[in-house]
Amino acid sequence: MLKESISLYNRRLIPYIRPHWRKILLAMLCMIPVSLCDAAIAYLVKPGLDKIFFEKNLLMLKLIPIAILSIYAIKGAFGYAQSYLMGYVGHGIVTEIRDKLYFHIQRLSLSFFQKNPTGVLMSRILNDVNLLQLSVGEIVNAIKNFFRIIGLCGVLFYQDWKLASIAMFFLPWSLLPMGKFGKKSRKFSTKGQKKMADIATFLHETITGCRIVKAFGMEEYENERFLKENLKLLKIRLKRLKIRALSPPIMELIGATAGSAVMFYGGYNVIKGYSTPGTFFSFVAALILMYDPIKNLNKAYQTIQEGLAAVIRVFEIMDIVPEIRDKKGAIDLPPIKRSIRFENVWFSYDGERPVLKNINLDVKVGEIIAIAGVTGSGKSTLVNLIPRFYDVTSGRICIDGHDIRDVTLRSLRSQIALVTQQTILFNDTVRNNISYGNKNKTEEEIIKAAIAADAHEFISSLPEGYDTVIGEQGVKLSGGQKQRIAIARAILKDAPILILDEATSSLDSKSEQEVQSSLEKLMNNRTTFVIAHRLSTIKNADRIIVLSEGKIVEEGKHEELLEKRGLYYNLYMAQYQQEKTPSEEILQVSIDSAS
Repeated sequence: MLKESISLYNRRLIPYIRPHWRKILLAMLCMIPVSLCDAAIAYLVKPGLDKIFFEKNLLMLKLIPIAILSIYAIKGAFGYAQSYLMGYVGHGIVTEIRDKLYFHIQRLSLSFFQKNPTGVLMSRILNDVNLLQLSVGEIVNAIKNFFRIIGLCGVLFYQDWKLASIAMFFLPWSLLPMGKFGKKSRKFSTKGQKKMADIATFLHETITGCRIVKAFGMEEYENERFLKENLKLLKIRLKRLKIRALSPPIMELIGATAGSAVMFYGGYNVIKGYSTPGTFFSFVAALILMYDPIKNLNKAYQTIQEGLAAVIRVFEIMDIVPEIRDKKGAIDLPPIKRSIRFENVWFSYDGERPVLKNINLDVKVGEIIAIAGVTGSGKSTLVNLIPRFYDVTSGRICIDGHDIRDVTLRSLRSQIALVTQQTILFNDTVRNNISYGNKNKTEEEIIKAAIAADAHEFISSLPEGYDTVIGEQGVKLSGGQKQRIAIARAILKDAPILILDEATSSLDSKSEQEVQSSLEKLMNNRTTFVIAHRLSTIKNADRIIVLSEGKIVEEGKHEELLEKRGLYYNLYMAQYQQEKTPSEEILQVSIDSAS
């Protein structure tokens, strides 16, 4: 167990520790005087008793108190230096690990986020790394206590090697709880961290979904769910606490046994005149002082084992290789000039059931392509392949003849703007939300984009205008306002390729009408892919493709497809009958952005 722990820590943490070797070396040098000071205090008991109380030596009465003060002053100075240096190193290492973990998560593909709930990832970054920080601190304490034990052992053997041999006989027994309880601590720590991740996921869902909880009157239900999860965490932690609470009394019992043996043998030697009281009490003082570092060593080992579970969980994520990444020798994609081509494209999420089947599509620069179909036909999947949120299973997608897998992700995505059904905004100012990803844009350009998105008027009416913080997910704004800020963000990016994935399906009719003119401005002179549910967006498209079960089954303009009386016609008529309003002519294609 110990060997495994050392191996894992060495393999995973040494690369982070190595840059700090100078501070660590200096801290370890500071540990030596600290351990020697403990040994010196124990040693001074002998002259303190023999010279002062038995020999009545006035000089020693003056010198020993000064020596004790000096020893503690030296111990304090070097102890402070050691604690600060190792604390600095420990916090630095953990901060770097947390940074790298977050950076790595940002590089991972969308499929990773679909498999791992937000709460779990938050728990890894916060709770697991915090536990790792505690274990790093305990490694430092373990080293310090090891030095203290070595120094005090020196005093024991110097004063009475026979008595020291008796005490050392019990030392291995006092370390037995370390291995036994350390393994269990690691087990329950792993369970505790997993349960903490579950609770973090639960909190994220219920807090972000608070409107639904309240709308359906489910507060008591969610309270009960939380109580159950929290109770499970309590039970796990109580088991862990039981292990931690059991270890000290077992060690104390072993220590008491050793102390009793030492007391009997040492006292016998003093009575028989084989040893002085000062020697005996100096020995006992060193033995008592040794108990504390041994106890701390046991505690440190348990914490290190708990940290071992955190190391495994943290580096488990850091070892994940992004599915979507730049290939070796990837080039920058030149600005698009001719077309986007889908050539025999097949795609499957699980490698078994194809979502897209043999898609062949040639989209010219500046063309507006609308994508229609029932829920689950593969509309969103099709457009998600263009920015390489996923890679095709077979076939290829080319921009001006360049396979998008052969170009850098940054250069590819820099040419694509995206507006989705679910408007993603950040708890930041309006200005920063519009300029997100475009931080080099001027104030004038930001306002110009807002005007083009018909957002400037309502932004100006906000309490602090463009400096208004809009809350988590833009909670302080209406649906139409949030979507217009998202459109302004896309306008500011000024990318030649535009993807509108159900951009207005979550809005009511009035809000949609307000946003529609903004979308039309955004689509102007851009190669556009539109997944929409309103005829006002579909009918003006240069081409409409209709998907069914992952295949393109129809293609043409709005009027042409109606004349064919195929799937598109049926979808249109179904929507028309629902609305009963000819002037609105609405096509229901899908509101499921996960299709």
